[in-house]
Amino acid sequence: MSRPLGEKNAASFRAWVAEREAEGDMYEYVHNGVLFRRAIMEELGFSRSVFTQNPDVKLLLEECDRKWGNPKTERGSQSNEAREEGAARERAVRKAHRAESANYELLERLAVLEEQNRQLRIELANLKEFAAAKEAFDETGAVLRVLDD
Repeated sequence: MSRPLGEKNAASFRAWVAEREAEGDMYEYVHNGVLFRRAIMEELGFSRSVFTQNPDVKLLLEECDRKWGNPKTERGSQSNEAREEGAARERAVRKAHRAESANYELLERLAVLEEQNRQLRIELANLKEFAAAKEAFDETGAVLRVLDD
């Protein structure tokens, strides 16, 4: 194994592990308490020997097997913790969706109120024009009465 290729493979596998943890889908790759190597090999374009000959990949793979593996192992509490984190993440997503829905409803209500405000401003302008015309008419009527007297 050439050193640069080994480092590239180790970096790819570390990135894959980080992505699985971020996505929370690591348990989809666990079969019989260990990571399903074939799926990982296909995704990352590895040969099987990468898992046995690259010490960095081998160490991280064993760590992932312990961390994500069979919940009946001594590391089962970590699997439960990961499930709890997943449940917490789902709750956070649902809460975000509810907040987004509430924001959407508030934006709709705001649009309705802005339209009502626009209509009321038009009515107010019309009433001011009417009041000015009435005032002018009343003044004209008062002048005519003075002239008639």
